[in-house]
Amino acid sequence: MGVAAVYGAGYWVGILTARDLSLVGQERLSLYQGTLRSALEKHRYLPFVLSRDEGIKNLLSVEDGREGVVTSVNRVLSATNQKAESDVLYVLNSEGTTLAASNWMEERSFVGHNYAFRPYYKDAIEGREAGFFAVGATTGVPGYFMSHAVQDKSGVKGVIVAKVDMRPLQKQWHNGGEHVFVTDNNGVIFLSSRDEWRYRTILPIRDQAMTRIRSDRQFGGADLLPLNLRFHNLFGRSVFEIDGTKYLSLTRDSVKPGWVMHFLIPLKLVEEKQQTAWVIGAVLLILFVLGGLFLRERRQKLRSAQRARQAGRFQAINKKLQLEIDERKRTETQLLKTQEDLVQTGKLAALGQMSTAIAHEINQPMAAIRTFVASARLLLAKGKKESVKESLTEISSLTERMSNITGELNSFAQKASVEYEAVDLRAALQNAINLMETVWKPDEIKLDFQDLGTPVFVKGDLIRLEQVFVNLLRNAVDAMDKQSEKKIFVCLRQIDHCAIVIVEDSGPGINPQNLDQIFDPFFTTKEVGEGVGLGLSISYGIIKDFGGNIRVENAAKSGARFVIEFEAVLNRDV
Repeated sequence: MGVAAVYGAGYWVGILTARDLSLVGQERLSLYQGTLRSALEKHRYLPFVLSRDEGIKNLLSVEDGREGVVTSVNRVLSATNQKAESDVLYVLNSEGTTLAASNWMEERSFVGHNYAFRPYYKDAIEGREAGFFAVGATTGVPGYFMSHAVQDKSGVKGVIVAKVDMRPLQKQWHNGGEHVFVTDNNGVIFLSSRDEWRYRTILPIRDQAMTRIRSDRQFGGADLLPLNLRFHNLFGRSVFEIDGTKYLSLTRDSVKPGWVMHFLIPLKLVEEKQQTAWVIGAVLLILFVLGGLFLRERRQKLRSAQRARQAGRFQAINKKLQLEIDERKRTETQLLKTQEDLVQTGKLAALGQMSTAIAHEINQPMAAIRTFVASARLLLAKGKKESVKESLTEISSLTERMSNITGELNSFAQKASVEYEAVDLRAALQNAINLMETVWKPDEIKLDFQDLGTPVFVKGDLIRLEQVFVNLLRNAVDAMDKQSEKKIFVCLRQIDHCAIVIVEDSGPGINPQNLDQIFDPFFTTKEVGEGVGLGLSISYGIIKDFGGNIRVENAAKSGARFVIEFEAVLNRDV
């Protein structure tokens, strides 16, 4: 970690140094670009002004006696060139041949030479203001050529050209000791503070571009070979490696279209600051490690003394925690037993409240059986065996009905261990309905049970689910006690992974103030002696144990609606 921190610090110093150098470089770029713009703009007006000179226009229009006009124009151009401090001023006719020039007296005079191959002539003769950097075809001196058409009422007669010598500007850059150069749209370095980089390229030139350069004779006989240049990226910034030396590269579009000015800062400045940061960081790291070792040894001595004192306290705390854990386990066991007893008490309470109706339901078949037995004796005495057989069939049917009632009561009342398994909600609902129908008076309750016709499985316990549904059905019956029309609607649905049971009655509904308390233990709206308020609370606890949810709301027209939701078991093996 310490080594990583030292390295990270050096890396961060490198980033900051590169950023600072970039800011300084941008300022230097602005300065160099200003000198280049000044050198060009200083003479930009010359072609335009001279194109309106009457002497030059006369030179391009006369046919005879031209010699006197040429001499006059040569002298004007020479004087103007000396005053403006440009390199050469000269006039081309419509064929591109030089008629007059400021250097007419020199050995390498432009007079008589044809420059129709130059782009600055082609652009100007078509009426466009032009500029072009090139090595002089006659003198071999590099410069920037600016041109403007000379026109009269009949059209373009010729071209006036001003050449600006760029050597003083490059000498100024060289004396500054910095690395700056300008490339054109072909990547050729044509202005540079380093002589060995001039007329080299930063990328290989395409054949088509090379052909055009040779046709324009832009760089004389220069080979235009690529620099020994490799491109890198450091701290998210461009880096040039030229002949093994790395430079931080800053670029900016220059004063003419396609020109790009490059300012290179030796990366050695960044590396030196990074190395200094790493040395300082390493020294600090060593001091930190030594201090840490000293503090660690001191802490270990203090801890040894503390451990001896804490050992006894830890033993006492561990013993106390173990006692609390044992007590918690006993309490949880007792709570589970109490919950099971409470569930069983609720079932027995429900059976107690239904006992009168159940006894009536059993007494009716019993009385019928006694009647059929007495009738069978008389029929046997009279020898009517076929009639006796009918009586025995009726007795068998009645005993089967009594067996179903007692079987359902026994299944509902037994105290079974809770085992979570895949349980069919449809079967649980049907069993609860069958049990309740035995205690309802005939035609007293109209029950509408809508289901899917297929099993719907949830994870739970069949007996407890039956108890939930019996409690809800009993509550529905009790709620409709004073209603003239008693209807119970039971619905079973499955939507994706959700099984839904709805139990709705046609009673008066629940007071909105009581909706939040309806599942609280011992909360009841019944008269004293008719209920203790445990049925819905027990049902709520059973449903929550099975991972379900129950809610109550008032139906749109009248009555209460209980909605129970379980997670459906799609794979019964789960």
